Amino acid sequence: MTFKDFKLQESLMMGLNDVGYTSPTPIQEQSIPHALEGKDVLGAAQTGTGKTGAFVIPIIELILRSPSTGTKALILSPTRELAQQIDEQIFALGYHSGISSATIIGGEDFSRQADAIRAGVDIIVATPGRLIDQMKVLDVDFSNIKFLVLDEADRMLDMGFLPDVNHIIDTLPKDRHTMLFSATMPKELQKLMKSVMNDPIKVEIEVSTTSKQVDQRAYFAPPRKKLGLVQHILDDLDWQSCIIFSATKKGTNELERLLKGKGINAGSIHGDRSQEERTASLRAFKNGTVPVIVATDVLARGIDIDNVSLIINYDVPKAVEDYIHRIGRTGRYDKEGIAITFVSKADEKFFTPIKKKVGDDLKIIDLPDENDSSQKSKSEPSSEKSNSEKKSSVTVVTKEAAKKKADARLKPGLIKKETVEIEVSKDGKIRIAINGEGFKTPESKPEEPKKEPKAKKEAPKPVKPKAKSNKSKSKPKETKESKKGSKPKMNFDQIERIERATERTKKVRKPSKGLWGLIKSMIPKFGNK
Repeated sequence: MTFKDFKLQESLMMGLNDVGYTSPTPIQEQSIPHALEGKDVLGAAQTGTGKTGAFVIPIIELILRSPSTGTKALILSPTRELAQQIDEQIFALGYHSGISSATIIGGEDFSRQADAIRAGVDIIVATPGRLIDQMKVLDVDFSNIKFLVLDEADRMLDMGFLPDVNHIIDTLPKDRHTMLFSATMPKELQKLMKSVMNDPIKVEIEVSTTSKQVDQRAYFAPPRKKLGLVQHILDDLDWQSCIIFSATKKGTNELERLLKGKGINAGSIHGDRSQEERTASLRAFKNGTVPVIVATDVLARGIDIDNVSLIINYDVPKAVEDYIHRIGRTGRYDKEGIAITFVSKADEKFFTPIKKKVGDDLKIIDLPDENDSSQKSKSEPSSEKSNSEKKSSVTVVTKEAAKKKADARLKPGLIKKETVEIEVSKDGKIRIAINGEGFKTPESKPEEPKKEPKAKKEAPKPVKPKAKSNKSKSKPKETKESKKGSKPKMNFDQIERIERATERTKKVRKPSKGLWGLIKSMIPKFGNK
């Protein structure tokens, strides 16, 4: 089956071709025909199955078939990132048809969002909290709404958005087309479904199951060993990009700091970060600039990120569904992935139901033996001593492990396969050759400090305290250099504040003393009138 079988508008088909959509996914194939007929749809499917297209495509098609004024569709999403992703797909698919949309999410310009609501864009994609804030300020007109979508509905319930969602729904027309998509169907969601939907068509695609393309592993590790285990995994495995999930926002910040301290190029994302910071971190991770990102469950659902090859659950998720969503970030689109979970004693109560759900697909792995690495480090000096007493020897090291480590600490692909030859002479001196370019003795490095005294002598030259009274020309040079050095430390807000303060001081009139000063200060007031 192809999208041509749905007999969509030509402008929409052009959008589908632009993004490379040819054949619908199972959830799209079963949902779109019912949605195009105007029936309510209840879609149950795990992440990565094409749920967004399952409601965006029929909404755009139906809007094109029956043009009207005002906002016609409202899509509610649990997170800002997911809302932005939905809006991006609307823009791509509706580009040729002129469909307009806007995101109403926290962390972005409130007044600009208000302008979009007043303008009556075709589709609004919003998080419940920010939309409620706008509704408190604006007299939002939802009288033309024909389509309501609740995406990741179970997640919205988990995040406590149910009262906001109910309040928003109460303001919408009763005669509308409702679509609800969720990976799980808890009892509270079933109650909501009955109250807001009219005889919905249920489409279910592999609810709450893990992908067979994900290699699931677990380590029983105390908290003090987790950071070292992360470094061991990143060095040992072959991967492209890695998401590390932490249970708390504070833990996310702390883990990012510790990873950077280990030399690992990592970013982070959680709910307390500003929208600008979250967008920048996610963009850097998507384009490969930052190969490791530490996140809370904000990144566990709905976000479409290509080529995530490794998932690490630094903390065990408290619900089986959260575990499924987390590891669902990898092993997508017929690609294989690895998901590793660290289990401490405190986490065992949460890990037991996960193990029961997943079964034998989740393998328990023994912790790496620390004695092996310690024995190697102890044995290396003794071997060097024995080599120095004998003839000069050459050790050749293939840098396969170094390449994997470099992928975590630098941009992928910067370090190629290369060989390092180390020559130890009788007197214990070491010489190194890389890729056969010739041996170089590290002894030349101590010669570099000889240059430092020159720099110290040259540094005081621009600064001549004795010339202060005689040479006035030397002052501007010093102040310019000091200003140049200070500017990078100042941000734009600080500079603007200084400029505004300077302007205010120029306009301020200094008062004179005594009675005449009082009379003089009153004269400008009359003059200005």
